[in-house]
Amino acid sequence: MRQRHEWFGPDALATLYRLYLVGTLVVTMGIPIVVTALVEDVPWYVPVGLGAVTLVGLAFFWWWTGAYARSVEFRLTDDEIESRGGVWWHKQSTVPYSRITNAETKQGPIARRFGVGTVAIQTAGQGAQSTAELTIQGVADYRDLREQVLESVRTESGEREGESDSTPAQAGDEATLDALLEEVRSIRTHLE
Repeated sequence: MRQRHEWFGPDALATLYRLYLVGTLVVTMGIPIVVTALVEDVPWYVPVGLGAVTLVGLAFFWWWTGAYARSVEFRLTDDEIESRGGVWWHKQSTVPYSRITNAETKQGPIARRFGVGTVAIQTAGQGAQSTAELTIQGVADYRDLREQVLESVRTESGEREGESDSTPAQAGDEATLDALLEEVRSIRTHLE
């Protein structure tokens, strides 16, 4: 269980992103490099140039994934979930428990290998979007984290219901309601 009001980061986000990156580069750049190296009419510097561009891109994205993973943090408070992160453009957002409608867990085969998963938080007011408002990726206790978020949502919901049930009636409420009912009856009589 995560401590409230303490920032925490992903456990294996950089590793996951780097594996995805290497896999993508092997497929997208490895095939053209091999093909150009095997074709007889292509000068030697074309596959070497493609390889150099691939290595520079790999080095840059390798650095960026580490920097991004170190910048991402989340915090559970009494009323909301906060997130922040970003390498060049910093983003900070909050999702109140009162707006959360669903929290689901996800774990792909690579994440499963490293024992981590994702918690996707969906909220009311997203319109027709099917994407999550907040995604907590690369955490080892993703199932427990989901349950902790849902428990906070239930507690928040119970407090709101309890507040509305325990609110005492105002002194003038009955008189106001009686006056409104009399006005509606008058309008109905005129319409008939």
